[in-house]
Amino acid sequence: MKIFGLEKLSLVDFGNNVCAVVFTGACNYRCPFCHNAGLVEKTVEQIPENQVIEFLQSRRKMLDGVCVSGGEPTLQSDLCDFLRKLKQMGYKVKLDTNGTNPKILQQAINEKLVDYVAMDIKNSEDKYAVTTGVNYPLFSLVQESISILINSGIDYEFRTTLVNELHSHGD
Repeated sequence: MKIFGLEKLSLVDFGNNVCAVVFTGACNYRCPFCHNAGLVEKTVEQIPENQVIEFLQSRRKMLDGVCVSGGEPTLQSDLCDFLRKLKQMGYKVKLDTNGTNPKILQQAINEKLVDYVAMDIKNSEDKYAVTTGVNYPLFSLVQESISILINSGIDYEFRTTLVNELHSHGD
C-alpha cells in the first residue's frame, strides 16, 4: 500500500480508542481547503508498508486501533489486504473516506475489515463540483456509500468541513 504518513499516537481520531493514523496518498478530489494536500499531490516521502507494519506490530499492547486516512484510502488497490493485516494483528480499524468507492467500502464491511467508518460529505449535490474541485459526477457514488453505511450495522459518522466561501446554511 502507498503510505505517505504515520501518526504514531492519536487520542482523537478514533473515539475513545488510542490509535495510530496511517495516511495514504492520492485523492480523486482537489478540495481547495484540503489539509492533506501534500499527501494528495505526493510531495511527501512514501513510507514503506513493511516499516509501518513493523511499527504497528511493536505497539500492539499500547494501541487499540488504527485509523486509515488519506488522501483517499479506497483508491489503493491493496487497501483490503492492508486492512486484513491490521485485523490479524488484533487492531480495531477505522476508515476515513470520501465515499466515492462504494464497491471497496462494501467489500471492507462484508469482510469485517472495518469497525468504524467516517465519511466526508463535502456539500449539497449542486455544490459538489465546486467544493471538491472536480467536474465529473461522483455524487451518485457518495449517495451509494451513504446507503451502504446506513444499512451496514457498523458504527459510522458523516461529517462536513464547513468553509464560509463554499457552504451556506441551506447546504
